[in-house]
Amino acid sequence: MRFINYCKGCLGCVSSGECVIHDDMSGILEDMVDADVIVFASPIYFNTISGQMKTMIDRLTPKARQLNDKDYYFLFSAASDNQKSLEPAVCELRGFLNCIGVESEKGIVFGLNAESEGEINHNENALNQAFEFGKNI
Repeated sequence: MRFINYCKGCLGCVSSGECVIHDDMSGILEDMVDADVIVFASPIYFNTISGQMKTMIDRLTPKARQLNDKDYYFLFSAASDNQKSLEPAVCELRGFLNCIGVESEKGIVFGLNAESEGEINHNENALNQAFEFGKNI
């Protein structure tokens, strides 16, 4: 498990390109800068991304300008059976992409009806869609 502290909003990273907080996020950021494709995967809580995902996104500021040449995919798992109820999550991640100058994600997988651990394994549509995205990466 990795440990990521909350952004302090100090903007120290804006001038230096490095976060003043020393935790696992620095390694994650370097991996993201080196990647060609980034997949944001999150369970959906109350129609939006998890707090952990938001914490990670908030900490991307030091390298945000180096993340705008990537292909992005979103993977969601949700107890809901209504894809429209996940729009706040999609908007949240699209908002981040917009901030860093990425026009749009390459694809989204909606893993619906996944209320309990393991239930996503019964969603053939979501699994097949994720598999196809993976083949194209």
